[in-house]
Amino acid sequence: MTSSTLIHVTTPPSPDCEALEYALALAAFDLEVAIVFSGDGLFWLQPNQSARSVGGKSPSKLLAALPMFGIENVGYSSSVALDADSLNLSDNATRLNQDECAQWLSRANHVVSF
Repeated sequence: MTSSTLIHVTTPPSPDCEALEYALALAAFDLEVAIVFSGDGLFWLQPNQSARSVGGKSPSKLLAALPMFGIENVGYSSSVALDADSLNLSDNATRLNQDECAQWLSRANHVVSF
């Protein structure tokens, strides 16, 4: 059985794109990865983002690369504080309800939050 990791992103994109780079690194070693964005983390899903630093990586391009690394389980959960419907979000993620989020969490062997 392969170890699985759920990455829960609750912070906005940063210049180093650490959360997505971590996911890609795990996937490069054939580990199962799922990613859930919520709260301020929803800003990662806005399309056409440019790099946040000189020589940095674009969050949009990293999101687009996830399927190439076998990361198919990418979802988001909206909250009262920040409604996903009011944001223009990328099609790279699936909207999850509370039960689906709980299922993703229960299936993961490890949960890492950013």
